Amino acid sequence: MIDKSHFFQRLLATLRDELLHAVNASKDAAEYATNEESRAESQWDTQGLEASYLAAGQATQARQWAEAVEELQSEREDLLKPNEEVSLGALFSCDFGEGVEWFFFAGTAGGQTISMDGHEVTVITAQSPLAGRLLGRKAGDSFKLPNTSLGQVLTVE
Repeated sequence: MIDKSHFFQRLLATLRDELLHAVNASKDAAEYATNEESRAESQWDTQGLEASYLAAGQATQARQWAEAVEELQSEREDLLKPNEEVSLGALFSCDFGEGVEWFFFAGTAGGQTISMDGHEVTVITAQSPLAGRLLGRKAGDSFKLPNTSLGQVLTVE
């Protein structure tokens, strides 16, 4: 079994690292956009403009990471409660016929994958197609995937 509290701390640390990288990338791109070297040498030279677009995109990404960290921290107590079924805060495993896969159901950071105790744990959100098939399922429950193959929830915590 994977310790949910330890996993949650690793998830937050990973998101904070992503935030730091995005902030640094935004700063670097903004610095380059305003640097003398990026000044347009002709009307067709768009290097500085492109760098400013990149800086804006990186800043947006940084805001999204910051919001994800803030949301997870504000929901910490609810997310770490024990779960008996797949719902917000559940750390669970499933068998899709090709081995065991681990998931964490959160309100944000969908798609993020964290290596933990020899397993890869993927964060899913309510918007995930998989979440729609698993919501409310308990350990031992089976479910059908869109490709008509069957899966089974193995553990829920």
